Amino acid sequence: MNSDTYIWKCAEASVSRLDAYILLTGGELSDDAIDAFVIWLCNKIETTNSYDRKIHVTRPWLAQAFLEGNLEMVAKRMKENVSQQKFLECERILIPIVSSGHWHLVELVREEKKFYHYSSINSPIYTADAAKFRNKFMSFIESNWGLGKSEPHGLVSVAVPQQGPTLDCGIFMIEFINSIVEKRSITISKGDCAKYRARFCAALLYARDSPFL
Repeated sequence: MNSDTYIWKCAEASVSRLDAYILLTGGELSDDAIDAFVIWLCNKIETTNSYDRKIHVTRPWLAQAFLEGNLEMVAKRMKENVSQQKFLECERILIPIVSSGHWHLVELVREEKKFYHYSSINSPIYTADAAKFRNKFMSFIESNWGLGKSEPHGLVSVAVPQQGPTLDCGIFMIEFINSIVEKRSITISKGDCAKYRARFCAALLYARDSPFL
């Protein structure tokens, strides 16, 4: 693809015009679109004074490596996403998860020793995946970072708006992340998703010419 094929591109990810079309017409968000959002948001956190830098958002493929049990990839992704120093510096770590085709979110609040689970579809399948990630994540830290045995961390399912029979799980998850990072209530509803899709696409288009890209 040439540069005109993309609405947003950096060294690590890209969003094509097809991705944008699907985004704006109510389709399922691509992994690339979710990844682009995380990169864009992390850049804003690191380069502006508008956000709390003690909140860290991981790339989407971190949780995937844990859930697939690929130990070599887990070590690589942790080094890239959540170093020991980053872990100790941050108060909150937000981890996007995709499982069974559904995007949901886990938030680790270190001081509370709890993981919070946000899902726009209530299902024991997604709760089980969140618990599986928590267990593997904490096991990795215990085994590799020399911090001693960690205390048990609970998993709390957060009551959040539900998406209904739509393909909007990625949009809901993005708004969950935005709400946490901006320290405001989660107010998205399934009737608002067209607006949020347009805002996300506009943000990528606006960011196209920034030095970051």
